[in-house]
Formats: sequence, C-alpha cells, structure tokens
Amino acid sequence: MINKFGERLSAARKMAGLSLDALAQRAGAIVTKQAISKYEKGMIKPGSDVLLALANALNVKVDFFFRASNIDVEGIEFRKRSRLAKKEEDRVKYKTIEFVQKYLEIEEILGLTPSFKNPVTQNYVKNYEDIEKAAAEIRKKWKLGNGPVPNLIELLEDKGFKIFEMDADEQFDGLSGFVEGKKIPVIAIFKKSEPVRKRFTIAHELGHLLLEFPEAKKESPEKLCHAFAGALLLPREVMIEELWEKRSRITEWELMKIRGLYGVSMQAIMARAFHLGIITANVYRQFNIFVNKNGWRKSEPGVYEGIEEANRFKQLVMYAAAEQIISFSKGAELFNQSLGEFEKEVRVVS
Repeated sequence: MINKFGERLSAARKMAGLSLDALAQRAGAIVTKQAISKYEKGMIKPGSDVLLALANALNVKVDFFFRASNIDVEGIEFRKRSRLAKKEEDRVKYKTIEFVQKYLEIEEILGLTPSFKNPVTQNYVKNYEDIEKAAAEIRKKWKLGNGPVPNLIELLEDKGFKIFEMDADEQFDGLSGFVEGKKIPVIAIFKKSEPVRKRFTIAHELGHLLLEFPEAKKESPEKLCHAFAGALLLPREVMIEELWEKRSRITEWELMKIRGLYGVSMQAIMARAFHLGIITANVYRQFNIFVNKNGWRKSEPGVYEGIEEANRFKQLVMYAAAEQIISFSKGAELFNQSLGEFEKEVRVVS
C-alpha cells in the first residue's frame, strides 16, 4: 500500500509539473522535499494532515493517492516544434496516462470492450511510395473515398483510438503510444491548436501508430510520418485534379481553396506537391522563402470552417450520469471537477 501511494504521489506531482522542492513549498511548512522523496520511494507514509496538504497542493482528492492505476503507455513518441523540458514531458505523459485510465474505467463500467484493428496490411515502410499505398489502403478500408475527412478526431474515436486534448506548453504538438499489454492506441494533442494544425498532428501521430520503419534509410520516420499525414488528408488524385500533374507556379488562391476544403495547411499542400513531383525542388524552395518572408510559419491566410474536438469520453460519462449508472460524484471525479461544477454541466432536459 505504501508503494502504491508513492507511485500515485509521484504521478500527481509530475502531472502538476512540480519538482520535489516546489511541491514542498506549495504544501507549506508541514512537509519537506526530503520527506516527499521518501513517500514516493515507499520508505515512509504521511500522516493525515500531511496527506491533506499534499492533496490540496496537487489539486487532487485524497482518494486519488489510493486509487488503482495499472496501465502504462508504451512506445510514447513526442512530436515537438522545439525541445520540451523533461518536466513538461513528464507532465504530458502522466496526464495522458491518467486520462486513459479514466477512459478505460468508464468503458468498463458501461460494459464496452475497446477494439482496434490496424487497417494497413503491409505496414513496413521504406519510402514515399509505401506511404502512398498505406494512406490509400486506409481510405479504402475506412470507406473515405477521396473527399475531405470532415472530423478526423471523431473518425479515429469510432475506430478505437483514445484521443486526449490537453493544455500544455505551446511547444508541444502531440504524442502517441499504445496502452501496455492491450494494444489500445492513444494520441494526445495540444488542445488550443487551430483545427488545421490539429488535423495534421493527429494524422502524423496516426502514422507512428500504424506504420513501422525498420528499413527506412533515406528519410527519417518523422519525415515519412509528415508525408503520410499529407497523403492521408490529400489523396494523390485530389492533388492532380486540383493542381494538375505539372506546375511551374501556383497561386495563393488555389492553396487557400484546398486549405479551406481539406483542412490542410498551405505548407503541407506544397510539400505534398513536391513529393508527388507536381512542382520541382526549386519551386518548393522559392515557396518556402515566400513563407518565411510573409510570416506564414505562424499564421497562414485562408479559413477552414471544420471542427476538431474529442468528445467520446465526455459523451460516455454524460450518458452514464444521466442514466444513473454512475453517481454525479463519480462523474465529477472522472472529469476532475468539483461536484458543483459537474452538476452545472449535466443538465437533464427530459
């Protein structure tokens, strides 16, 4: 029991992004960082007053420390615009694990069995042509045709993926992995990203989950997953129909049109055009110079009206609470809310 408490305390501290010293300061003079270290290692256990102070400092309920947590997410890969600090990586990882634990708990309560099947028959990827084949096979098996995917998150949730939108450092884009021993795919993304960025991040992480790159020597797995995201969101046939087979120049209007329809950034569209041989390396290079000069790295022109939100976990909890399968207090615990906050959110209208 002491060891389990220590593991949960350590998880809560990392989810809060706190060092031992920072937690001790937040908890007040009642506990030292040396004592917290011993709690986490299972060497000693705290008294009730210290336990309450730690729970308040970490913004969790006391029973959090004694709730079973028997999952881990293996093979986690971070996608970063720049390097995340180790403390922030830990915070993202442990918050993701806690979310998945709650997700599996509500599914178990409702008698739902998680199901996932990799749609890619040959998932060993060596080059860009293998990427094209994998993306085309997914679209065929998932009956997507060649049209835009209106809500990629909803599609993946229906296919058994656990999607977690979280507040994090702005340098964080996404991560992916599998629930250890159960092969349940998990994707975590930055909640405040615009829909176009979310879609590309999710498609990129999908590549990490569905594909393997044991013999990819010319290009890194990151570059191949970027290419996979483009191929999945913008099929080859669409690119040729919209831009023709060969172009020496492409207008801003054309890129804005494709961006608005398919929810793909102009930069990803042009990268896709380059990989398909629609434009030359020189045209692509000139485009990137234009992007830097006009500040498109941070904000592109054009509007995409689509919505990308992860709703299935919330829907399951709301259903269970409305049908009195779980108590409102249990619902509040799953949402990490106070009972009052949860009661305001759950308004039964019939």
